Amino acid sequence: MRLFFTLFLLFIFQYVFPHTIFIGNGSGAIIKNDMKDLLPGDTLAIRSGSYEKGGSFSNLKNITIINSGGILDFGQTVSLGRLSRVSISGAGVKGLKYGIRFQHTKGNAFTLTGSCSGLSISFCEYINLDGSVLDASTFFTVYIGDPATLALYKTTISNQKLVHSGALFVGSWAPTASFQNVVDSIAFLNIIIDSTASDVVQVLGSSIYRMMASDWRITGPCPNGKHDAGIFQTHGNGTIKNIYRRGGWGYLWRVWNVGLNGRADSYLYNCIDLSTDCYGTLDVRMEAEDTTTGNQVPYCRGASMHVLNNTTGNKRNAVRYVSVLVVAGQFFSKNGYALEIRNNLSFNTATDNANTLVKQNTEDPLADTSNNIYVADPIASGILLDTVDCRLNPSGRAIDRAVSIPFIDSDIDGIKRPTGKAADIGAREFPDVNAVRGGHAAIPKKYVFFGIGLIAVAALILSVKKAAGKGPGNSTSGFHNQPSNEG
Repeated sequence: MRLFFTLFLLFIFQYVFPHTIFIGNGSGAIIKNDMKDLLPGDTLAIRSGSYEKGGSFSNLKNITIINSGGILDFGQTVSLGRLSRVSISGAGVKGLKYGIRFQHTKGNAFTLTGSCSGLSISFCEYINLDGSVLDASTFFTVYIGDPATLALYKTTISNQKLVHSGALFVGSWAPTASFQNVVDSIAFLNIIIDSTASDVVQVLGSSIYRMMASDWRITGPCPNGKHDAGIFQTHGNGTIKNIYRRGGWGYLWRVWNVGLNGRADSYLYNCIDLSTDCYGTLDVRMEAEDTTTGNQVPYCRGASMHVLNNTTGNKRNAVRYVSVLVVAGQFFSKNGYALEIRNNLSFNTATDNANTLVKQNTEDPLADTSNNIYVADPIASGILLDTVDCRLNPSGRAIDRAVSIPFIDSDIDGIKRPTGKAADIGAREFPDVNAVRGGHAAIPKKYVFFGIGLIAVAALILSVKKAAGKGPGNSTSGFHNQPSNEG
């Protein structure tokens, strides 16, 4: 009887508690196209090495794939298909941030060969990749209303670093009304783009709905920049926030606003977009052919756009076109759709002298353009302390001047909004001691040194006055006229 219970417990532990399966010998290809020897909840650990032939993962469910022992290098494409709740992570070794790497690789890093749901790809690095990180345009599925017929559903691509590589994601090239290779609910989080080999675009495709892009840093040149394109170029809807870009070409986002199975909203906020050539920050429009008739799933409608608390400036105009914050195409205001532009800070951009913030190509009226600031020189105007980090001048007129947007409760760095009496205009909120104590962000060193300097000067003046027999109440130094740092 004791032996029976022992065997029974071993059986239970084997099937209830997850375990780790090790595969790979450091070279060749990694191929796992079924759940043999795996159970949901298990971890597939790939031994470190250089797998010059790439690999394939398909027909897997509820498992985690990680690197083991060191960096996992792939020399060719890894195909992905029919995966459900599968996580591919390069965080398998403590202290190693990007444990999965593609370098000097011809073609794509990952290619989609079948529909996937709940896919996650994280902690990967791409160096001189001449293809895309994830290409979802090479197989075909038509969405008929069942999530199983989506190309990607509830997907997360996070903690990626691209160095002189191609696009991060490529989706469908088909018209939205065809419902081909539809992507629903996809997130691109914590992305570093350190120069690029792509033609501007990092996220490209039709039929990408409920997209979330947050916490990107895009720097370095775009050698192929020459087209009317954007870092994000999509037909669909979504939210882009907390993006810092400096240098390069084209828009930050070029979007044909579309909602899947109903009306939708798109948002661009807390973004800093600086020193780029051509076109400005956002190009937004709607096209009648992107929508469909009837209410039977699937169907398409339009979307409204909300442009809030962004900072954009030092734009160049290489093709004799405007480089303003928003280039606005038709958005069918008569049907109830809106374009809202509020709380934005813009400086030194190329305008057509009609509007320093918006190039409006239709007669659709704007819903709201309140609480925006445009200046030619933000430092001379006393609004910013610099034009690289775009730190706010605590005595400038962007402080406490933003209209309240309840869902924007922090700035590009996570500092609480509002910190002062009201939120600040632009992508940054001026920090104060309460924000630091709350754990949101540290005060930049320049502000700390500025405060220490003021204290030292004040102490010196007081000591001199005491020596002269004067009290603080008789001071004529003018420090009582200094603006408050609250904000």
